[in-house]
Amino acid sequence: MAKKILKKVLKNKKATSIKKEKEIVKEKEKKLVNVVVNGEKVKEDKKYNLTIGIKDLFDAGCHLGHKISKTHPKARTNIYVAKDGIEIINLEKTIKSLETACNFIYNARRNGKSICLLGTKRQAKEVIRRVALDAGVPYVTERWLGGTITNWDQIKKNIKRLKDLKEGFEKDKFIENTKKEQSEMKKEIARLERIVGGLEKADKLFDILFVVDAGFEKTAIKEAVLRKIKTVAITDTDCNPSVVDFAIPSNEDNVKAVNIIVEEIGRAIKSA
Repeated sequence: MAKKILKKVLKNKKATSIKKEKEIVKEKEKKLVNVVVNGEKVKEDKKYNLTIGIKDLFDAGCHLGHKISKTHPKARTNIYVAKDGIEIINLEKTIKSLETACNFIYNARRNGKSICLLGTKRQAKEVIRRVALDAGVPYVTERWLGGTITNWDQIKKNIKRLKDLKEGFEKDKFIENTKKEQSEMKKEIARLERIVGGLEKADKLFDILFVVDAGFEKTAIKEAVLRKIKTVAITDTDCNPSVVDFAIPSNEDNVKAVNIIVEEIGRAIKSA
């Protein structure tokens, strides 16, 4: 009788153990799927390790926010303290948010998702262009053209027209055109370069939009939300971080602060 009871207990223990193991595996599988991008799951099965730390962010001035009077109520959770009327950003939250954003971008790229970098502020133009060209992704550094996302078909036509004109001059296709016609076409190339030049590498509408200053680029953010495009953005203390999917609290008026974050995003893209 005792043997039967012992056998039953051991059998139950084994069944419970197997059940627990299955539950652990299921839980791990759930954790692997972090977000859904355009209806498809992005699995975070690999971790991106940041190449910078809190000290680097501090040295770059990422902790310096705006005046207290300009603080957005929803940005208060990212503020460490106010000093001399200036909000000081909690860099522990910045580094954690940057790591989360980089991991998302890194794994999304590994899953074949495309990303566009946006920064039309004077402080962001140079680094956005440099990082995007280095990583081989589309970018926008001039004025954001309203409808870039919501009216993508028209933008695609402009990109095609730009490519055709440039190719035409490279292959001497317009050699029989008059000088006036060639001059007009060159002017058109210059105009199209300004508005869609950075998007030439975009064969289709991108899945992720990285933005320097979500408040400054609010039109682009609104369009991305309408088309369910994931947004990653640098948000200062005067900006609502909840308008984007991945907010990185940091100074976005200082060139060094913008550079250090954009360059880390670029490294995450290239690592993928």
